[in-house]
Amino acid sequence: MATLLAPEDFSPSEDAMALNKAFEGWGTDEKAIIWKLGHRNADQRKQIRLAYQEISLEDLNKKLKSELSGDFEGPESGAQVERPPE
Repeated sequence: MATLLAPEDFSPSEDAMALNKAFEGWGTDEKAIIWKLGHRNADQRKQIRLAYQEISLEDLNKKLKSELSGDFEGPESGAQVERPPE
């Protein structure tokens, strides 16, 4: 299995703004969401979640749940920025 190397020179606020843009309008740009969150490690996703909350005043996990459907639904989907502790 390949290991994804997350970029070190990313901007949490730029990623948060890109996610906000992916949620705008009719429909959701799921590819943009996958590209941003799928190419970030857990610490970077946490930083993005905090930046998103500052920018939009919304919780990113709740926003993801409301915007994503189909293959992304259900607890096994991983459609969260961070998994809650077990």
